[in-house]
Amino acid sequence: MGRPKAIRLRRFLTLPLVITFCLLGVCMVALRLSVACNALENQAQLARWAAQASMEEQWGYYEQNLAKGLGSEAVSILQDNLSSASLGRLEVMDGGAAFLIRDGSGQVIRSQITWGYGHEDGVDQGQRWHLRFDQGLDDEGQLALARWLTARRTGWAYTLYPQAAADAPAGAAPGAYARVTGQELPGYAVAVQRLEIVYADGSTELMVETGVQGENPITLELSYLQMRSVLLPSWSNVGDGYVNMERRLANFRTAQAMLDQALAGEITGGALGTREGDGITLRYTASCYQTLPCALRQNGVSCLLLLLVLVLAGLLLARRLARTVTRPVEELCRSVETGRYGADGAILELNTLSNAFRSAQSQLKQQLERERDFSRGAAHELKTPLSVLRAHAEALAEDIDPEKRSAYLAVVLEECDRMAALVNRLLELSRLESGRPLEKERLELSALVRRSLAPLSLLLEQKGVAPELELEEIWLEGNRPSLEEAADNLLSNALRHCAPGGRIRVRLWAGEGAARLEVYNDGPLIPPENLPRLWEPFYRGDKARSRAQGATGLGLAIVRAAVQAHGGACGAENREEGVLFWISLPCPPPVPPAI
Repeated sequence: MGRPKAIRLRRFLTLPLVITFCLLGVCMVALRLSVACNALENQAQLARWAAQASMEEQWGYYEQNLAKGLGSEAVSILQDNLSSASLGRLEVMDGGAAFLIRDGSGQVIRSQITWGYGHEDGVDQGQRWHLRFDQGLDDEGQLALARWLTARRTGWAYTLYPQAAADAPAGAAPGAYARVTGQELPGYAVAVQRLEIVYADGSTELMVETGVQGENPITLELSYLQMRSVLLPSWSNVGDGYVNMERRLANFRTAQAMLDQALAGEITGGALGTREGDGITLRYTASCYQTLPCALRQNGVSCLLLLLVLVLAGLLLARRLARTVTRPVEELCRSVETGRYGADGAILELNTLSNAFRSAQSQLKQQLERERDFSRGAAHELKTPLSVLRAHAEALAEDIDPEKRSAYLAVVLEECDRMAALVNRLLELSRLESGRPLEKERLELSALVRRSLAPLSLLLEQKGVAPELELEEIWLEGNRPSLEEAADNLLSNALRHCAPGGRIRVRLWAGEGAARLEVYNDGPLIPPENLPRLWEPFYRGDKARSRAQGATGLGLAIVRAAVQAHGGACGAENREEGVLFWISLPCPPPVPPAI
């Protein structure tokens, strides 16, 4: 898998901010639409109550018509009135209200999706015929008829006026009439099979043809005709209003299905109404609508503008913020390239990063300096024995006195031993610094220190030094060879720098989970600036690197490596009359014996 493609910091900062503002915009738009939907729900609830009140009013008129002896014609009139009462209900939400009444005789009267009426003799002259279309039209037929009516109407309904009508609007067809064929129903109603417009020149135009079946149809020629449909859009002086006929028709079908459930006694939450005490008479209205499309239509422009403003604000803010953040970063990058680090900028984190760069550069310089010192030290330590070896080897190549030959060979062997010892100590230092785990065993530290002092007893006696020992018995887990090497180097170093007849004090004690070994000698004090570097390989306080003071300069470096390999620490301190070297090793407290 390849590395991910790097992008500029400004883009990296801009994208999350823009996405955040977009999400904020979406949430605000959603909140705005939610408020609008709640308002529409309240409006719909009021419309449902108004529809129920209108149905009760039409029920009163129906009872009055029955009392007048209209009989089945009262049913046709009620059906027309209920259909007209459903007009404009929840129109803004592409919904509508459907009505259903069952009278005391068990007859069911429903509101219609499309209906009409007409007169043979003229406007409201002679018998009124009620036209029924719903039982013969499927959804496709209803939509086709509604579109035909919408394209040819001159008001809220499609109206065909007789030629002599004084109130005929402009655009009415003079001399035209409607030819209706269908099955006659009680109450002067007709289930329309075919309806066509016959114009004065004898031409005809088919308005609708339904799927109503039946024998012995009747044919009516209506000089006045009015057609209505709940699917027609609202009307104004500027033309048709908005309507989604497909959605509105689906909502009316759903409302009619709710009424069927109410008729069967399965009351649903979308139906409102009452049942009379006789168990037969009932009056119900049902409504179905969608608030979200309406809320989107009413608030779409404002929501889009709000979203656009938030996105633009996010872009501008992100750009400004990204520029504010990236400019100091770019300046820091340029400073890093030139080796300068400013730590007084306006951004605290970048100041911290600058300090980290400076610290890293300082540590790198120190590391490189230590590496150079190590290389110079190793070269110096190897140069002298190699020069001696070469000189004596060249002398041996000549014909020299046998006695000198033996002396030269002794020098060669001595220098070889010196080089072997140096290489072995370098290998030991490398092994300790490699980080590989040490083989540990349980050992007693005071006995280890005493064993390290034993080989130095003759040298101590020759120098007139009697070491002062304060050694506690301390047990810990450690690598015996490396700890013995560390103790040997500390004690040898103290003896090397102690004046004849001087003082060496060795203390070993435990406290706070660590064992501490201190070796003090009254030798010359060390310059404070040299104290931290004493533990570096080949480091000597004297820059001339005189060998007069003894060893190779690896002893204290090996001490530090051995102690750090055990998880400990080491250090050196100037005291009033000498120098104190110390090491600290982890030492868990002893486990009390079981009782």
